[in-house]
Amino acid sequence: MKDVIYKTALLNSKPERLEMNVESKVTKDKMEEGDYGYLKGYVYKEFHKIFPDKDFVKYWLEYNKLGNFKISDNVETVGGISEEAHYIMRVITEYHILQAFKAMKVDLSDPNVGGDKGTAYRIAKMYCGDGLEDDSELLSGRWAKRPQMATFPNENRQKHPITKRVDIVSVCSHHLAPFSTLFRDGAYAIVSYVPDYNVLGISKLQRIVDWVSRRGHLQENLTKMIYDEVSAAAKTKSVYVKLVGLVHTCESLRGTQSNQGSFTSEYYAGDFEKYEIRREVNG
Repeated sequence: MKDVIYKTALLNSKPERLEMNVESKVTKDKMEEGDYGYLKGYVYKEFHKIFPDKDFVKYWLEYNKLGNFKISDNVETVGGISEEAHYIMRVITEYHILQAFKAMKVDLSDPNVGGDKGTAYRIAKMYCGDGLEDDSELLSGRWAKRPQMATFPNENRQKHPITKRVDIVSVCSHHLAPFSTLFRDGAYAIVSYVPDYNVLGISKLQRIVDWVSRRGHLQENLTKMIYDEVSAAAKTKSVYVKLVGLVHTCESLRGTQSNQGSFTSEYYAGDFEKYEIRREVNG
């Protein structure tokens, strides 16, 4: 009798509703496992060491729903991430770096490599950042929160360039090897803008450069991205960015191993289309 009732219910049900429910369950199950379902138990244990009172499944789902984004972009382009989901990402990254070491036949019993916070942990931290407030690691700009950009009224309506020399620390997107102003005397970066109604806080140019630079880049693209961010923050198109004599370790320490090679790039618009203003900024 029960079998008859069950079959009758199936016959009287709308096929599309049944299909939707089955598909919804399959999708939910797949999402809960995620691309790294084989690590779920391991990540769960590590997660609860740091967040003992947090709902692991909630943040596991958040991580698995997160879209991929370019190595030169920030996670805000795909909607942002919580500290908890960022930690899950780091644990998964560290695990796979450790597997790469095993593939390269690295002796993990070596105390200089192994351990709870061994080399795999340090590399994951270097390329993922220590959290959403960290702006000091090589690729932390992919995950760090956008810096607060304090602005002040341009009370005197000055129209002369405001210029600051800043340092650049970035990573080549082809090799994940650093390039920087810090590797050679005489290398520097200039960021200049002609204010409109607002001026930026004095430290903000370096902060925004750090946030943009600490990702994977080609130097030409980095130059333009710094321009875009300063232009948006200062609300003016009259921005000039020049990166002078940067050493790329993907060239100096490998490949051609050039000791003399360096790279200069610039991008400008607005008032800086005039050569005299660019010359003034360059001294």
